[in-house]
Order: sequence, then structure tokens, then C-alpha cells
Amino acid sequence: MAFHISARTILQLGAELISSDAVALYELIKNSVDAKSKKGVSIEFDIVIKDSDYRSAIELADRDGTPAQRRDAVRSALLASILGTAPDPQASQFRQAIEAPTTLAKLLDVAEQAYRQFNTITVRDWGHGMSLADLKTIYLTIGTTSRAAEVRKALKGGATSTPYLGEKGVGRLSVMRLGHRLRVETATASDDAVNVLDIDWRKFEEADDLPATSVIVEPKKGGPKGSDESFTRLFISDLRSTWTAEAVEAVMAKQVVRMMDPFSWTGRRFPVRFLFNGEPVAKERSVSAELLKNAHAKCSGMFKVTEEGAISLTIEMESLLYDGPKQILKFDKTDLYPMAGLKDAGQPFSVLSSIGDFSFEFYWFNRQRIKAIPGFDRAEVLSLVNAWTGILLFRDGYRVIPYGDEGDDWLGLDRVALSSSGYKLNTKQIIGRVRIGRLSNPKLLDQTNRQGLIENPTKLALTALLNHLIQKWWRGYLTEATRAKKSGDKASYDSQGEAGDVKALQKRAETSLKSIGKGYTGDASHLQEVQDAFLEIKDAHRRAIQHIEEIEDQKERLTQLAGIGLMTEVVAHELTRATEDTLKTIKAVPAGSLDAGTASALKTLSKQVGVIKKRLRALEPLSIPSKQRRSVQDISRIVSYVLEGHASQFERHGVSVVTNCDDVGTVNAFVAEGNIVQILENLINNSIYWLDVWREEWPNHISGITVELLSNPPRIAFSDNGPGIPVERERIVFEPFFSTKPDSDLRRKGLGLYIARQSAEMQGGSLRLSGEGEVRPGRFNGFELELKEGAGQ
Repeated sequence: MAFHISARTILQLGAELISSDAVALYELIKNSVDAKSKKGVSIEFDIVIKDSDYRSAIELADRDGTPAQRRDAVRSALLASILGTAPDPQASQFRQAIEAPTTLAKLLDVAEQAYRQFNTITVRDWGHGMSLADLKTIYLTIGTTSRAAEVRKALKGGATSTPYLGEKGVGRLSVMRLGHRLRVETATASDDAVNVLDIDWRKFEEADDLPATSVIVEPKKGGPKGSDESFTRLFISDLRSTWTAEAVEAVMAKQVVRMMDPFSWTGRRFPVRFLFNGEPVAKERSVSAELLKNAHAKCSGMFKVTEEGAISLTIEMESLLYDGPKQILKFDKTDLYPMAGLKDAGQPFSVLSSIGDFSFEFYWFNRQRIKAIPGFDRAEVLSLVNAWTGILLFRDGYRVIPYGDEGDDWLGLDRVALSSSGYKLNTKQIIGRVRIGRLSNPKLLDQTNRQGLIENPTKLALTALLNHLIQKWWRGYLTEATRAKKSGDKASYDSQGEAGDVKALQKRAETSLKSIGKGYTGDASHLQEVQDAFLEIKDAHRRAIQHIEEIEDQKERLTQLAGIGLMTEVVAHELTRATEDTLKTIKAVPAGSLDAGTASALKTLSKQVGVIKKRLRALEPLSIPSKQRRSVQDISRIVSYVLEGHASQFERHGVSVVTNCDDVGTVNAFVAEGNIVQILENLINNSIYWLDVWREEWPNHISGITVELLSNPPRIAFSDNGPGIPVERERIVFEPFFSTKPDSDLRRKGLGLYIARQSAEMQGGSLRLSGEGEVRPGRFNGFELELKEGAGQ
């Protein structure tokens, strides 16, 4: 047995699978590109009569009157409805066909045939064409592998550009979405005659469940052609849709202009010409470079995979609106693995490599701040932004549909914007593109229905990565840029100095009025009015100063509230961590009597709760933040019980721990015990996370943590053999809210190391990175916590 393909299947692969007329036209344009058409492609809409006018005329056959009267009414309406722009000979042939019938029934039959025949779409290209054998063995073979084989050959051979845009062998069927009848005229340079193929797709509808082979389609030789001439012409009739000049222009403006990378301003673009009844339909086919140059912010970047397997992402951000300094961030494989959502999804590191090289450019526009730019007034700028918003995906310079269409949110930006405050980085504010290639990104393939990429781990990793960099890094950059801008724009207003200036001006005015009064012979009340007016101005100025001082006082209160807000973030961070560790500790407590390990775990828990309690007290209104009391403590004892409390966690994660606590003896330091516990807990949790990430890439890796106590001054050296921290992040890792973990892991929002350093400084000590290059080149794999030995130091 074998599968039997019904005639109906052909329709499902063509008219029913292709989602829109625009997609069908795009498929035909790509076929012309693949044919290496030297003059591009021409798509001609020749419409003799509009569908609405045709149907209105036919409805007159059901009106009152004799058959002859109704015939004449229908005929007159049809002839009157012929478009003035209708091309010849179609218009003349349509008119002749309508004038000939002598009966109403014949007229209705002829009118239907003429309407189907003379409203046409013609697609012309000047590519390599097809021979008679090509029509039989390739064009009429659904799912032919002729182009796919060439693409596979290019992939294996290490080619840099793909030989074809299409390779599934079903794109040619998109023509049936446009019309029920097709005539193909084509020839190669070596042919001496035109090769012709006529297809009536309605016959496949009529055949229904019969085998597809029951509908006979036979190519044949046509008339002679010119020497060395090659071409393909598709004549589509019996159209499925209503086409007007406005409809063609809308398809051109909303779809076709986006089909080829509109961000490319250099080099020759593949010519695509649309004509309606012989008149060109012209639309701007590229985004204005001036518009993008005046974008309020820009984010661009490159994702690279080397032959050696190294993976990197470099992003560059800048803001014209907020004068934000250009910021460049670099991420490596270890950073990108969780950022792409692969750690949470349990996917291997190989998925990251399978993405392949890609680049992107995003331009952000704050609609409320849009203004005129050179060559465009404000209304025109808004119109351009509306026309081009969305993030488009291009493969080898040609668009992957439907990404970037109105209402499409393939990166999930709108969903996040609706649920967040601050900057709304949504599809209505961003003009952008992502560029991939068939050979550089072989796992990113189109669905057969042309409705985006096939859902697979590679595609999900790509979208997660782009979403993360926009919502976390770019959004964070804009937030910081506007904060810096507002801070820099604060004008210092010296109210006392201003009051002194007004007083001096008053004295000058009084002196001038006295001088004027000595020689003034007019009404003295006029001079008094001037003096009174000045006093009113002075009083108004006094009230303004008073109001400004009130605002300054309110601003100071808001600043204090902002500080409380940040402290709330800190407390929330610590409370979350303590809660998580509490659950872990409780789960680790064995049934029965409390052994030494359990007692140590509970002691760790009590210290954590103590830290939280003191942090919470700092939020009490009008209270002075309580200081954690410091005393001389044996830090080797603290380190020992903290590590012992994590023993079960280390075992679960396969982490071996080496420490000199038992060998070094007593190491005293002047500290608050709770703060030291807090710092160690953060370092341990970070290590566990990144050691897990490292082991995903290197399954045979033996994870290890080393904690060494040093004297003179007292220090704790903490290190692991995980991925480490790049040297260029030596400063930024200690800043609040910095984290390369994905959103699902950002329960603490990057506050951990910031709080750890703050806690160290509260002890009069310091926390810094250490061990550069000792485990991984160009990376820190350790921290050194330096403390004070006594109260007087």
C-alpha cells in the first residue's frame, strides 16, 4: 500500500494553505528572484470591470420588465461600468463579448465568462526560464527536491550565500490563491519555442476525492521565441479577489515594500514593479535613513558562533533623546545559556550553537516626543513611524512572514509592556529588523503555510534571547539614561540670591522715580501707580519664591521616600532569599533527634532571620536605622557552620567543598555575625547556580568551592571552578539590579552582590573580585572579603 493523493490535496496546498493574496504574490516574487531574473519582476493587474459593478449589473436581470428590457439593462450597466483606464485589447474584447448576445440567458453566460477571462494578473520575469522537460519533471512535481538539493550542497560545501530562497517545492501553488486559471509561458535561452502550460484549478475542485492524477495537465510547445531570450510569464485569470487601484496600492504599501529588506540603502535592489491598468503603483521601498538617524534610541548587536565553538553576543546601545552615553555589552556562552531560556527548559548547550550567526537593529521612538526632522514635518514623521513600526525578520535579505505585521508580537514585547511600568518597549514604538541566513541559520526554517518559523528549540532560544536583551538590557539602559538626564537638567535656583536682586532693583526703581519726580509737572498719581505696580510685582515674586521652597521641601521628602523604596527592594531581596533558604533548611532537617548538622542549619537560619528583622526596623517611619552590633568574632566558626548548613545542598548539586577552617585555628575579626552569614549565603547561592550552568555544558565537570581563611588582616577567600566573571564586569557586577540571569531567575533582581558589598563596608571592610585568570583566562573566579581585626582599626 501507499498514500493516495486526492485532487483536493492540490487545492489545500495552494489556495487554502497560503493565508493571503500578499503572501501569494510574495511567493511569486521569490520565484523570480530564484530564477535570477535580470530585469526583476513585473506584476500587472489588468482590470476591465470592478467586481462590485459587475455584480450590480447582473442583479438587474432579476428586476421587473420583459426579458428584452432586462437584457438591455444588464448590457447597458456592464458597458457603462468598463473602467476608463481598462487596457486594450482586453477592454475592446470585453465590449465585443457583451454586445453580441441576443438573449438575457446568453448575455449572463457570456458576461460571466468575459468577467473571468479579461480581469487578469500577469507576472513577468526575465530569468533562466523553464524547458518543456522542466515543466514536466519539476514544475508539475509537488514537493520537488531540485532546489533543496542545491541548498544542501551549499551547506555542505561551506558556501556563504544560498542558491535559492525557496526549496519546499510548493510555492508555485500559491498562484491558485490569486485565480482559478493559469497559463504559463516560459523558455530557456536554448529553446527555440515557447513552452506552454494551461491549468484550470476548478477541475481539481470538481475531481474532489479522485486521485490528483485524474486531472490531466500537459505542457506543450507554443510559438517561436527570440534567440538567447529566456523568461517566464504567468497569466492568471478568473480571479478570486476584487482588485482596485486602492487595493493594489494597499498591498504594495503594507506588504510588498517590507518583503525585501527596507533598511538597505546601498547596492542594487531586486526590481519589483506593480502596475494597475498600465499605470505604475509606486511606493517608497526603504525606511528613511534620516528617520532612523533621528530615532530617540538605538540598540544593535551581533550574535556570533565561531568554527571553534565560541559563542558571543555584543550589543551596542545609545540614546539621542536622553544624551545617553554609548554602552557596549558583551556576553559569552555561559551568560547566553540561561538568557536564552535553555537552562530552565532543560535544553543542552548545543541549541545555543544551532542558532547560528545573526544581527539586529532596533530603533525606538517616543511618540510624545516626536518632532520635525530635516525633510519631514512632525505629521510626516509620525506617518513614517506608523508605516514602519514592528520588528521584521529577514533571511538573506527577504522577509519571513508574518513577523512585523500589524498586530504581530513574535517577541512577546506587547504582553510585557502591558504589565509593566516605565518604558513601554512595544511593537508600536520600535522599528527594527533581525537578519538571518539560510546557510548561517539552517535550523530556522519556514513553516509550509508561510506563517513564521517552525517551532523548535532553536527558534524558541532566538526569540527568548531577543526578548531578554530588549526588556532587560535595553529597557534598563533607557531607564538609567532618562534618570541621568533628569538629574543633569535640574537647575539650581538660589531663592535668597534672587530676593536680593529684586531688592536691589527696587532701590534703583525708587531712586529713578525720585529723580523723575523732581522735574515732573504732571499728575503725581501716575508715578505712584508705577511704584505700586512694582510693589505688586515684588509681592508676586515673594509668593513664587515661597512656592518654590515648598516644592523643594516636597522634593526632599520624595527623595527620602525613594531611599525607603530602595531599602524596600533590599529587604524584599533578603526576605525572598531567607524564605527560600528556610524551606531548603527545613527540608534538610532529618527526623528524630537534632544532630550536629541540624543544629548548625538552625543556627544559620536564626542568623538570617536576625538580619531581616534589623533591616525591617530601618523602614519604620522617623526611626534611625538600627545598626547591627559588632564584636570580636571567630570567623572560622561562622564559616564552618554556614558551610555545614549547606552540606545537603552541596551533595544534591554534586559540589565538593574544600576549606581550611579546621586547620587554621581561630581567626578573629570585628564583625556583626549576621552580616558575615549574609555575605557567605549570597556567594554560595551564586556559585551553586553558575556551577550548574557550567555543568550543563561540561557534564563530566567536577564542581568545587574553596573557602580559605587568611590572617593579618582577617580575610575570607571564596572561589569556585565554574565559568567565572569576565574582567570587564569587575565594577558593574556590584551595581544594584545587574544580573545576567534570565527573568525567571531574577527573583532578587541583581541585588545580591550589591548588598554583599554594602554589608562588607558596614563592617569597615571590603569585598572584591579575585583570582583573575587562575581558573579561566580573562575571568575572576573568586571573591575576597577583607575585615577589621579590632574596634580601633
